[in-house]
Amino acid sequence: MITIAIRAREIVSSNVDSLVSKAGDPRKMLRLLQSEIEETLIALHGDAAKAKRQQGRMQDNAARLAAAAEEWTGKAKIAIDHGREDLARAALLTREAERAKAADAEAAAEALGTQIEDAASVIADLEAKRAAITARIADLAHTETAAAPAADTHIDKRIDRIEALERRAGFADTPAEAPSPTALDDEIAGLQKASAIEAELAALKATAAPAKKAAGKKRG
Repeated sequence: MITIAIRAREIVSSNVDSLVSKAGDPRKMLRLLQSEIEETLIALHGDAAKAKRQQGRMQDNAARLAAAAEEWTGKAKIAIDHGREDLARAALLTREAERAKAADAEAAAEALGTQIEDAASVIADLEAKRAAITARIADLAHTETAAAPAADTHIDKRIDRIEALERRAGFADTPAEAPSPTALDDEIAGLQKASAIEAELAALKATAAPAKKAAGKKRG
């Protein structure tokens, strides 16, 4: 089955002059093309609306993940206050993992937003094509010399993103997966994360020690 993206590409790139010159009934042919544009616009508007709703859900999910990640900082402090450095370290590592999930979710929402913007551009091009065809139909009632504009070549890049938008609309509840980092980047990132965790643990222990000493003096 021809996809919306392929139909949009064919319609926008169609040369109306050539179609008119080859048609036995130019006005009938243009009306059929006009009808095809209407159907394609309806489909694109529907997919764009679905994508906008999905983007909203993705943004909400990213915000929830970010908020949940920050709760682990407080949990790490509680663990240090009770002398459980091992639990504190695990809490901070969990926080970093949750922060990464939140960042991935936000990036996916932003990528979908770009696809939505491109869909709006394609819709605008189709509407311009429809207006040109409507004017040509009116001209053909009086003359065969008018010409409709040829399609812009820059539309192809945006059409490719519409294909991605269609795939997204078909799997509205499936989150986009971020590309996997290389083994080297992953190892270096792990070293940096471990250093940050150890530094934060040291800071938590430093703030907890005076409080314990003060409590010991009171009991004495």
